[in-house]
Amino acid sequence: MKIFEKLFFRLNSREQSLLVLSLWVVFALFLVKMMQAGSAIWLDWRLALEEIKGHEMVIGLKPAIDAALEKQKVEQQNKSYDKNQLSNLASRLADQVFPQRDYRELSTDERERYKQHRVRITFKRASYEDVNEYAALIRQESPYMFLSEVKIEPNYPPKSRPYDPTTFDAVFEVSSVEFNKQ
Repeated sequence: MKIFEKLFFRLNSREQSLLVLSLWVVFALFLVKMMQAGSAIWLDWRLALEEIKGHEMVIGLKPAIDAALEKQKVEQQNKSYDKNQLSNLASRLADQVFPQRDYRELSTDERERYKQHRVRITFKRASYEDVNEYAALIRQESPYMFLSEVKIEPNYPPKSRPYDPTTFDAVFEVSSVEFNKQ
């Protein structure tokens, strides 16, 4: 320490003032940076606590969700559709409405307690009534079969024939849930 004191007092008063001012500026910058880092850590901590509360809330809902799933499983026992039943029924209903439809089986999503089977039915240049009727037929099969996704795009007539009817390209993703037997 004595060495620093000797060096400091060897400097003239202007150099001493400049050195002291520089040290205060460095100290102030250090404090500002420490406060910014502390603030960032505190914000991260608060966000982590909020996320933990959210997870705890979901975990708290687990018994109610399990009970609702079990109730649904009992209600749908021997009534829910497996992949073949879903495919056959969705195809048959589509044939009733729009025989020119395109049909494709999609992969099955398997979860711990259930399997969700999906098929894709596509109508090209169908009337609005056909699209609406097919959706109504699927809704009648609820809750054992349901529309998980529907995309409808209109095909407007060309300007040269403005009185032609508007047709629709519709893609229906029809699903069913099959509960695992436990």
